[in-house]
Amino acid sequence: MYFQERYLKENAQFGSLAGLETIELPNKGLLSGIAFRVNGVNQADTATPDCWIHDRLTKIEVVVNGSQVVKSIDGRQLLAHMLYQKINDWTHDVKNMSGGSAQEWFYLSFGRFYHDLDYMLDLGRVNDPELRITTNFQLTGHNGWTGGKALTAIPYYDIIPHILRDPVVAPKGYIKTSEVFRFTSGNLKKENMRIPRGPLYSNLYLQIFYASHGLSVDLDYIELNLNSDKIIPIRLSKYGLMADNVRKYGRMTVMQQFWATGSQAYPHPLEVGRLDGLVGGGDDAEVARMDLWGYVTGVQLRNTSGGAVLTDAHAVTLEYKGCLPFGMAAIPYFDPIDERFWIDSSELGDFWVRVEEDAAAASSTPKLLADEVVTKYLD
Repeated sequence: MYFQERYLKENAQFGSLAGLETIELPNKGLLSGIAFRVNGVNQADTATPDCWIHDRLTKIEVVVNGSQVVKSIDGRQLLAHMLYQKINDWTHDVKNMSGGSAQEWFYLSFGRFYHDLDYMLDLGRVNDPELRITTNFQLTGHNGWTGGKALTAIPYYDIIPHILRDPVVAPKGYIKTSEVFRFTSGNLKKENMRIPRGPLYSNLYLQIFYASHGLSVDLDYIELNLNSDKIIPIRLSKYGLMADNVRKYGRMTVMQQFWATGSQAYPHPLEVGRLDGLVGGGDDAEVARMDLWGYVTGVQLRNTSGGAVLTDAHAVTLEYKGCLPFGMAAIPYFDPIDERFWIDSSELGDFWVRVEEDAAAASSTPKLLADEVVTKYLD
């Protein structure tokens, strides 16, 4: 028994700066996950790194049998999902710097964690498996940030399936991930995010990602509701939700490089925590150690010798430590590793996540994502 990792595509160029790229997957073997890299070149711009490669991957899907969706997620959600599965993101070139190369590695998992032997996609039991990546490398703004710079050179990509060969036992099934509900935020708004009944769920995630807002600002309370208020196992404030996420999944770490200008705000990858940074090039400048609360925090640059706030652009490397990656929080009722804490929604009369928003909530689009356990393949 061994995992086979071989390039299905290597240094292949996307067909255009915006559109759909379809990659045919092998038709046999147990697919544990798909590693893929996107590599491009940033436009010349030293002040507004609002759009990163992960922002420009607007949909990542695995589809079988022509139209059956196995995975459907965007680039930001995939990175957050990886961190919740303790699949640390890695690359030597996650940056948004003037005219510089940039690359990001992603891993799309079909199990509960990296190389899960119990949950994998059996490619021999489906037809026409495909990986579909929808891109917009010309994106200049997203989720309230509007200062990005479009790419002008078409990026390249690698695709590496992780396939288990000579398995000892067959897997139980695979984990499907997709968005199941969304709504528009509002001042003190209350919303019942109804969850489709029938599937077995191993985890749910609430995401609120917006400039100057974010989950830690917009959310007031969250509640898991079963059978129309008969069972409410969880009712937590935003603070309780964040505390439970850190206790269960630990503090997360993300590193990035970009050009920072004064105290201008940027879309930080982790919403709640702290950041520390270094200024490159031997400049007489430093990055102030700062709290990350919501997405209202700018990157403050100061003169090292005198302490004055700087307003010109400097190359920085930042290390973020915190939680809520891209404004996404796991609902802490579930334990994705322990099947005893999964919910069989077919046994429920009703099932929803109730969201109560803060007075600051506005403009954003809260989304609910679900990890669904699939054990039966469709003919």
